[in-house]
Amino acid sequence: MNKLIKYFIYFLLIILALFLLVNFIAPKNLNLEVSEEMDAPPNLIYNLVNDLKKWEDWSPWTKLDTNVVQTFSDNTSGVGAYVAWKGNTAIGEGRQTIKESVSGEKIKFAMDFKGVDGLAYSNWKFNKEGNLTNVSWDFKGSDTPFAFRFFNLIMKGSLVKNYKEGLQNLKNLSEKRANDKIYNGYKINEIVMPEKHFILNRAKVKIDNIQQFYASNLGALFGKVTGKNVEMDGMPCGLFFKWDQEKGMTDMAASIPVKEPISIKGVGSQTIPSSRAIQVDFYGDYSKLSNAHNAIDDYMKDYDILNDPPIIEEYVTDPTVEQDPSKWLTKITYYIAEN
Repeated sequence: MNKLIKYFIYFLLIILALFLLVNFIAPKNLNLEVSEEMDAPPNLIYNLVNDLKKWEDWSPWTKLDTNVVQTFSDNTSGVGAYVAWKGNTAIGEGRQTIKESVSGEKIKFAMDFKGVDGLAYSNWKFNKEGNLTNVSWDFKGSDTPFAFRFFNLIMKGSLVKNYKEGLQNLKNLSEKRANDKIYNGYKINEIVMPEKHFILNRAKVKIDNIQQFYASNLGALFGKVTGKNVEMDGMPCGLFFKWDQEKGMTDMAASIPVKEPISIKGVGSQTIPSSRAIQVDFYGDYSKLSNAHNAIDDYMKDYDILNDPPIIEEYVTDPTVEQDPSKWLTKITYYIAEN
């Protein structure tokens, strides 16, 4: 019996020695880094990471808990943006905040996991290499108490697997977007717009009064050109020179495209020279035009493009002829500012 107790004590001492040895060998921090080459521009990939709302499109943890509760900051992208989550045992509970963000270059996140002392950090880098972008993603954990350092060895393998899966998802998504140029369901087309001539009535208008302004001024324009032998070069348009959502105001014009420049008393005119432009064909009710504008905004951010006003909405379909709003075609054109 005494011999059995002695062997048991030896066994416990061996287990303790192994435990101490493993914790001594194990790193005090959980650190890792993975990278992937992607056939897409740096800004496009960066924007899919910098906007926390877009993580659900590629994050490796999305599928681990489809019922996760997430709380986002009002602004979901850039420095200060955060997401707090509360999920099942697979993803736990915590908060991730963007601490640094340089467009198309790098992003730094701070992560606060419930039940873990100290913050962990994650860095993203987007480096253009020829026609490809090298994307690296790392994790730097907080100091782990000595007695729990063996967890760093256990967790590293699964976390590396998650990180690699996330980069592969991001690669697939970014390369498809770069190839298809479809944003929020809208096909983005880069074109060369020919020189365009317009007659117009321009004013600063409350956003809520756009339809009223457009209808009354378009009718007035047609009244002015009646009998003037003016040849139209397309359908009536709205030209938007400035949009101030915060103040609820826009600088806009109701306009008619014409074949040749013309001077008519009491009517403004404008010629827009031939230029590269982005164009989207939008089908639907005018109240949903903002969806297509948002798609163009996302595209311009991805390709570091600036707009040269005005923005043109050409209302190709006459609603008095076609009663079905789903068949109303509006051509939206953004001129590209040349450097």
